[in-house]
Amino acid sequence: MKKAFRYILIVLLVAFIIMQFFQPKKNLGILSTGKDLFSQVYVDDSIKLLLETSCFDCHSNHTNYPWYGQISPISIFLNKHVTEGKEKLNFTEWQSYPDKEKISNLVDIYDEVEGGDMPLESYLKIHKDAVLSEHERDLIMSWAEKEGLVLLNKKEE
Repeated sequence: MKKAFRYILIVLLVAFIIMQFFQPKKNLGILSTGKDLFSQVYVDDSIKLLLETSCFDCHSNHTNYPWYGQISPISIFLNKHVTEGKEKLNFTEWQSYPDKEKISNLVDIYDEVEGGDMPLESYLKIHKDAVLSEHERDLIMSWAEKEGLVLLNKKEE
């Protein structure tokens, strides 16, 4: 029994070491591309800071990785979250979205923040600075609502 346990432990250790050589590609692109949210949409500095702190790691082309993000299988898990987040909303590519999609994204931002679904609970456990107070959630929701109305009015003209 002890030999089997030792053998399994050695195999797992070797597999863990081999995994370290196969890391997913990091999300380390440029934030300010001319197509990003802040390039053409006025965002108050307080809202900008909240979005950067609480949203951008998963919803932009640049993620600030923690030290443990270099270790597989954690790096694979993080990469999956970032990839899924960017597929749903990418602030770096904001200007490339049609107005209808921007409005839909703003509605989603409002709903997700209002419901407490964003930022993700798993993200907040480690990133305490990304926790949004009720006032901060209200600021983001007001901003999303205002920007959505601006886009709706623009569409109607």
